Amino acid sequence: MDLPGPGERHLSVGNINLDIILSVPRPPGLEESLVATDQWIGLGGAAANYAIAMARMGARCSIVAATGGVAEDLGLLSVLRGEGVDVTHVKLVPGEGPGVAVVLSIPSLSSRIIVKSRGANKHLGPEDLPEGRWVHVHLASVDPVLVHRASGMYDSVSYDPGGVAMSMPRRVLSVAPRVDYLMVNARELEALTGGGDVDHARRLLSGRLRAVVVKMGVEGAYAVSRSGVVRATSPRVRVLDTTGAGDAFNAAFNLWISRGASLGEALRAGVAAGAAKVSRIGSSSMPSLGEVLEVMSRVPGV
Repeated sequence: MDLPGPGERHLSVGNINLDIILSVPRPPGLEESLVATDQWIGLGGAAANYAIAMARMGARCSIVAATGGVAEDLGLLSVLRGEGVDVTHVKLVPGEGPGVAVVLSIPSLSSRIIVKSRGANKHLGPEDLPEGRWVHVHLASVDPVLVHRASGMYDSVSYDPGGVAMSMPRRVLSVAPRVDYLMVNARELEALTGGGDVDHARRLLSGRLRAVVVKMGVEGAYAVSRSGVVRATSPRVRVLDTTGAGDAFNAAFNLWISRGASLGEALRAGVAAGAAKVSRIGSSSMPSLGEVLEVMSRVPGV
């Protein structure tokens, strides 16, 4: 795939977090003290992870977020700058700490448990979306009110509601027809439609929505459009940490789509990026373009 040209800019909208990841052999019980086998502390948040993935694959990416001054003190914004991400649209909220996520990563189950504090993330609003032309705009784990606003401002928009699909399913459903790509996992799809299969995903296709992309973890992913269903199977990889894998998937999928790839090829790229990500610990430990291409060569499409 050719790299994006100098005029092709991507925009990531959502959260910046301080992530604390502890790898554990199994979920702990109540009142149990469980010793972690590994740990990672650093930059996280779906929008930040996505922006770093885009930058490491050669794209120009800006991030729109709200965070506290502590994020600057901790060097979280410096990490983004160092990765080549434009942070000029990040709003600093005085007196607020950054969002914090404590993640219990369970490699043996290819799963995780997350406890979050929103912090300054809750101050991001529709008025913070910048004017301008972007090749693609991705909104991650944000209130649907931002999606509604973005859909009227930008030509190409994707939305991964994350946990918002569980807490605000009706509001997510109300904006789904206003975006080009809706990205969910099977559990989120079930929260939105009552089922986690292809037929339930197909029911969401209306309005502007071109495809519903359903991430299936170690099983790969599928995408449902008006033309049918395409699938990609994940290759076997060593799973160390699934945190951020969905963000890596979204970035690769959107980058391929923005370069004119077919839905199937974009799906294969997304699955490859997700598989490359889980082999390392750390929310924002994203793969490079070369790593994605190497894994992609082992991803069959159906």
